[in-house]
Amino acid sequence: MTSGDGGGGMRVEQGPLGILAGAGAFPIEIATSVRARGRDVHLVAIAGFAEAGVAQFPHQWVSLGQIGGMLASFRRVGCREIVIAGGLRRPDILRTRPDLGALRHMPTILTLTRGGDDSLLRRVVRFFEGQGFIVRGAGEVAPELLAVSGSAGRRSPTESELQAVEIAAKAIHALGRFDVGQAAVATSDGVVAIETARGTDALLALLGQGHAAAGKGRCVLVKLAKPGQELRVDLPAIGPRTIDGAIRAGLAGIAAGAGRAIVLERDATYAAADDAGLFLYGVTDAARPDPQPLADLATMRPLMVLARRAPTPSERRDNAIGRQLLDVMKREKLGRAAVIAGEHVLAVSAQLEAATMVRSLGRDAQWGRRWFRRRIGSLALRLDDGDDTLLSRDTFQAAADARLAGVVCDGGAIPEARLAEVVGWANDARMFLMAEVAADA
Repeated sequence: MTSGDGGGGMRVEQGPLGILAGAGAFPIEIATSVRARGRDVHLVAIAGFAEAGVAQFPHQWVSLGQIGGMLASFRRVGCREIVIAGGLRRPDILRTRPDLGALRHMPTILTLTRGGDDSLLRRVVRFFEGQGFIVRGAGEVAPELLAVSGSAGRRSPTESELQAVEIAAKAIHALGRFDVGQAAVATSDGVVAIETARGTDALLALLGQGHAAAGKGRCVLVKLAKPGQELRVDLPAIGPRTIDGAIRAGLAGIAAGAGRAIVLERDATYAAADDAGLFLYGVTDAARPDPQPLADLATMRPLMVLARRAPTPSERRDNAIGRQLLDVMKREKLGRAAVIAGEHVLAVSAQLEAATMVRSLGRDAQWGRRWFRRRIGSLALRLDDGDDTLLSRDTFQAAADARLAGVVCDGGAIPEARLAEVVGWANDARMFLMAEVAADA
């Protein structure tokens, strides 16, 4: 049965709204908003992720591996509709303490270790729908949390800052098919940095440490849903912590997708931005041309396995994604290095040095599949026009420290005079190395 609609024509099921609560304030804000509308809520809080504030609502704590416990908790209190909210990190499956429900669905769970975040979230939504639940988006049940269009604070962006917003938005659009992060930082001259698998806070922390020479007060942060993103889960979000990071990074302002991004603790966020002189701006969807087709791998020049270790079939798939990504990055001027693991793009360099980008990931380059083997993922490097400066001991050491499986080079050949040195670095780190080789002119 249904009981009218909850605004916008959405039919609302009887019974409490279930909220699967991950990290951050978002699940709590949804619960507060929904309860203020007169509807009961029931939170299933994931231990190690959800905040203690869930205790103010009816709730049950579960471990990430208690899939059966999650389903049973929602069903016991009569939830038909659920919202999935808050951050989660892909788990090491063996450390999730799976219950019988998880073991029953283990083939589905294993698929969550591959692909990008959006493909993972689509599978999560399909899983809960397959269990008989209706998955709602946060904007459906708490529309007042969504970003508004245009300027939201005292300061409006300048023409130059709006150009920077457009440049960052264009980069997010271009990288969308690779399921890269939802955020980019840019000036009116170009993209400075792209969000990595570690999220927006880590991106702003890097910039605050001076890892990109963009100039204080000229950069803007843009957070947008990726093209084709599953909007019922993982909407981009900004909040007071974003403002703090933007201040430390010396940004000029922040833009987010109007109606397609969440503003957490809205009053506090607006006040903090106003106090810091930052603009807050809601970006409306723009009609953008479809991206150019990806490079045809069959027509690319073949690469040679140069080190003692050869890539596995899975690693060759990562290498192929990396080569296509590097081609797009060249067209869009988004840097010359990227990290791919488990068919998931973890990082794109933009103006960051390759070694800095890799180190910013820590060992997150292996998340989700560490139990399969000790190393996973590829560092993809583009060697254009004979420029082999990316091939440094520091870059290889960073890749080894991040426990990547190897390095793939495209766009140019490793000079013969440097071949022994570079192969030696790969062998010392027990990583594969794939590249072209050419004699020095």
